[in-house]
Amino acid sequence: RRIVIMPTANALGYYRNKREEGAIDPNRDFPFDIEPENSDKCMQTIAGRSINEVFREHMFQLSITFHAGMEAVTYEWGAPTYLNYMSPDDEAQAQIAQGYKRYAGKFAGTPDYKVGTMNDVVYYVRGGMEDWAYGGSWDPDRVVQCTPNTFGGYPPEKTTYNESTLRVFNMLVEASNSKTPPKTKTGTTEDLLTTNGAGNGHIARNLRIALMAIELVQPYVAILGAGGVVLEDDIVPGKDRTKRSCRQSKALLIPRGKKDLEVEWTVGGGFTVDETRLLYGRWDDIPTSIDGSTQLTDEDLAKIASKTKSVDAASGGGRTQWHSDGAHPGTGTYPTLGPTFRATIDTSSYSVGDEIAVYAVARLDSSWTHQPDNVKPQGPPQSHAVNARTNPEWRHENAGKVIQGRLFWYSIPLTLVVGDKDGGADATIDLSSRLNPSKIDGPRIGGFHGGSSGETWTGKISGHLIVAAAACTILVFFVCMILVRRRKGKVVYSRALMAQMDEFSDDLTFEEEDAFAGVGSYHDKKGGIEMPEYSDSPQGKREEDEEGGRVYTIE
Repeated sequence: RRIVIMPTANALGYYRNKREEGAIDPNRDFPFDIEPENSDKCMQTIAGRSINEVFREHMFQLSITFHAGMEAVTYEWGAPTYLNYMSPDDEAQAQIAQGYKRYAGKFAGTPDYKVGTMNDVVYYVRGGMEDWAYGGSWDPDRVVQCTPNTFGGYPPEKTTYNESTLRVFNMLVEASNSKTPPKTKTGTTEDLLTTNGAGNGHIARNLRIALMAIELVQPYVAILGAGGVVLEDDIVPGKDRTKRSCRQSKALLIPRGKKDLEVEWTVGGGFTVDETRLLYGRWDDIPTSIDGSTQLTDEDLAKIASKTKSVDAASGGGRTQWHSDGAHPGTGTYPTLGPTFRATIDTSSYSVGDEIAVYAVARLDSSWTHQPDNVKPQGPPQSHAVNARTNPEWRHENAGKVIQGRLFWYSIPLTLVVGDKDGGADATIDLSSRLNPSKIDGPRIGGFHGGSSGETWTGKISGHLIVAAAACTILVFFVCMILVRRRKGKVVYSRALMAQMDEFSDDLTFEEEDAFAGVGSYHDKKGGIEMPEYSDSPQGKREEDEEGGRVYTIE
């Protein structure tokens, strides 16, 4: 996911504590549903132009704009031309908005958010940002080229849009009746991720809405475990996902002749799981172009159709945790908030040493294509969010970004290595190695480090013990070096030695501290251990804002 945040779009208005930028309301400054003769009445503000530039450089699927003055979660339409009409994407918009409301929750004196279209719940406007972001690329009759006179003008081509840029679910969240609610109503971090938790408040519940938007932008499937062994999640920081590295980072040793190996997985990023299943086959029978790092295409499936087997989840379909009726099937014992699907696969036909790739597959939210009777303009769903998961023919490109529609979503595969032991209480063993394969020693799976084909559990543990013993030896040597140097009243830390200790560190180093003569000198004014400055920029220091806070950008 790419996350873009504009914390203060109307910077001047925020500084002056006013709605307008100068004398102009940025909320009405967009080229949607305004009269052509008023083309000089849009893109007049720096706020409007800044938002326009950000949207032109991306291809967003979901967006939220936070305001105040009432308490509601609303969506398109909000333009007078479409008063009493629904958008072509109304079903998905309504489900997402209701999901936001449920997860946001309520707190003392503040009820659940109202939900509905902007026309119904708030009021209609011309030049609204929300409708512009949703319909600007596919409803050309409502879009004009802006010719403002402010700030030396603005190029008209900046408000000419291709067919891909503006198809965003840009929802309006009216966060509070008061534009300056008391701090007692903003909430805390206590139970932050829990609906109606002890720390709920205006900020807390809107943080949850933002997190839910990040979750919903794309469906995902993740294998949780197999044969009673719980696996780590799919997030492996710094891991190269190409070249089938998943064969090493998510792997199990299973007994030979196993006819009923139960595999469990979860599905998220949507509401309704229409169908889900397992797809499995030998890695050696799968073309090398399928490496487990990208979603499978129809061409990929055609290549492996005769070489893989499929088995449906025992429950058929189900629901994610965002559904109004909650997750189904239940979560069971796994550390997940979503549903837990199960299916049993037969591996008895595979030989000792075979490595089996297991994918979990799911299709979600086909109901998003449904439409009410009073849709305007007439036509199928137009948003990226709906078509990306319901229309395999959907493909759009803009500013180097691509959105390709699909029906099915695939997990990072689990590798099952057939061992030389028969079944037993401890016959299924986790072989996963989530470290960088080039940095460690040990047996290999499919050309990567981890467990070898048919390797016994004793051999795996012995390899790990050797690595652990080596690490301990280096640690003792490192501590001795520190003690020797401290006797001289000076601490010198070696980059090379630290690199040996932790090859995955950020290469942190302590500066020489000649002014300190004894142990216990490294403390700040509050008595805690002082962390030294270190470099994470070409200039050799972090960027800081005026208050000393760190400045980060996520994209």
